[in-house]
Amino acid sequence: MTHHAMNEPGFRRLPCRDLGLTFHQDLNSMPDTPKKKPELQKNKPQSPKEKPVQENSRGGQIQELDEALRALANQNQFFETLIRGLPGIFYCFNDQLEVIRWNRNVEIVTGYTEEEVSTINLLTLFKGGDRNLIRKSIKDVFIHGEGLAEATIVTKDGREIPHMFTGISTQINGMPYLMGMGLDISARKAAESQLRESEALYRLLGNRITEGVLLAHQNRLLFANEAVASMFGYSQEEILGKALEFLVAEPFRPYFLELYEALESGTVRERTFQARCLNKQNNEFWVEGRANIISWKGKPSVLLTARDITEAKLRELSMQEEAESLRRENVNLRSSIRDRYRFGNIIGKSPAMQEVYELILNAAAGSANVIIYGESGTGKELVARAIHKMSKRAEQSFVPVNCAAIPANLLESEFFGHRRGAFTGAHSDKEGFLDLANGGTLFLDEVGELDILLQVKLLRAIEGGGYMPVGSNVTKSSDFRIIAATHRNLLEQSRTGKMREDFFFRIHIIPINLPPLRQRRDDIPLLVEHFMKVYSGDQSDAVLPGKVLDALVAYDWPGNVRELQNVIQRYLTVNRLDFLTPEPSPPRASLGTSQDGAASLRGATENVEKTLIREALDQHRWNKSRTAEALGISRKTLFRKMKRFGLS
Repeated sequence: MTHHAMNEPGFRRLPCRDLGLTFHQDLNSMPDTPKKKPELQKNKPQSPKEKPVQENSRGGQIQELDEALRALANQNQFFETLIRGLPGIFYCFNDQLEVIRWNRNVEIVTGYTEEEVSTINLLTLFKGGDRNLIRKSIKDVFIHGEGLAEATIVTKDGREIPHMFTGISTQINGMPYLMGMGLDISARKAAESQLRESEALYRLLGNRITEGVLLAHQNRLLFANEAVASMFGYSQEEILGKALEFLVAEPFRPYFLELYEALESGTVRERTFQARCLNKQNNEFWVEGRANIISWKGKPSVLLTARDITEAKLRELSMQEEAESLRRENVNLRSSIRDRYRFGNIIGKSPAMQEVYELILNAAAGSANVIIYGESGTGKELVARAIHKMSKRAEQSFVPVNCAAIPANLLESEFFGHRRGAFTGAHSDKEGFLDLANGGTLFLDEVGELDILLQVKLLRAIEGGGYMPVGSNVTKSSDFRIIAATHRNLLEQSRTGKMREDFFFRIHIIPINLPPLRQRRDDIPLLVEHFMKVYSGDQSDAVLPGKVLDALVAYDWPGNVRELQNVIQRYLTVNRLDFLTPEPSPPRASLGTSQDGAASLRGATENVEKTLIREALDQHRWNKSRTAEALGISRKTLFRKMKRFGLS
């Protein structure tokens, strides 16, 4: 049978299922040759009327035959055009593996000529295992009706081209045939090979890299290299499929889940992290790394790199603890004996003030919120500033807020800020007190006057829940420390409902009670001396008469230190001593004319100075150099004062 056999009569059905088409040709109904003319009946004469009818019938048959032949030619031309236009190679062979029909692509791909194709055995185009595979696949197609196989064609010149072959069996004139197509899959095979090589390379790199590498999708680990498996004490197989938070210590799991969700949702593309993790033995260790969002098999996944930083972290924590200890020691040194009559801008040497100084030191060393109680004028803001200045927040802002001076309708805007257009008069964005105090200290003076509704929102911000500026729906956060002050009884206010109990306990952690001036009269001469230096101006040698100083010490000072400050300033201005409440007026005296007053004030000062020097000498075991350094004076000055005060 030649390669033109499919054009011969008897080609009954050409099903090409791989193209999704089925062609039908019923050629058995067409005659192999034109039909013979019908013989005349010799013994039966035809009448003249019958002859035209026979001639017409004969002509009609010839016309039908011509039309059928033209239709067949058109169909064959269509099939030929279709086969020639197929993208791959088209073939038809019998059960003896003799190629019966093919398209031009067979010759182009294999390199065999038309004459050679018609004479070669199909298996000549394959070698080795592919030859056995094709033989079995052809057998399966003849048995089951269709099939699919992947094999490599060996061309006439020895080139190897991978193809995907389809086949379907059919019957032509009762003989079995197989028809199908082959598509060149070289590009796909090359891509698959490159992909396998890349994946092998990535796995090799992943396993050889010293840092741990993890790949997670939907919070499940898809890949873990040897380094990370060893870090956690698992085998690579044991760690796969586990949830990420399974590897993280309990306190850090919410943080790690938030990090993962932010990456997988696309909120961020990259995050660095530090966390305590758990190994297989349930021991904790520190891990530092970076997490990125990538596409893995078309889906968003998280790639993490991690390294064990336990040793460095413990060293860092130890250094922090040591630094904190040194800072506390430095604070204590800064408040040594030479300063105990003056702590920053706070003046006083009485036992009550010494207790206050200790509380200030303790509060400055920590980060807990502080509440300062005291009458008006006792110096609550000075104490708050001293705590801030000695704390680790000293380099950041100290934001004082008088809660009683802000109108109720502006409280929220002042504390949380507002956005442009939030209300009438909001012509631009404005930061609130919480924004300004970020990293520093928020001083709430007269906190007892704070609106109870604002306490709720402020409490949320204190507890880390954030806050929203007026006119905005974006939650902000601020790292601030609260130091509050009041002259009211906040505990009583919380019991009567004027202050929220949860807000009270949130700010009432370290209470400091400032004594009124009438309870520390020993400090009055020191305060008088200080204010005299501040307000005397050119009269630097101005002194008070003894009776005036006695009157100042005897007065109850309802306005406390602030009132004393005003009295001294007024005295130096108008040369007259006036109190807020009726008191026996001391004699009018000119500045600098009373030797008794000068001696009295000078004596009080010298007694304080002598006491301080003696205490400093005792503390430093009478080492003159260290004592002079602690007091902030020269050795020569120290010797002179020791001689003057009879200290040896």
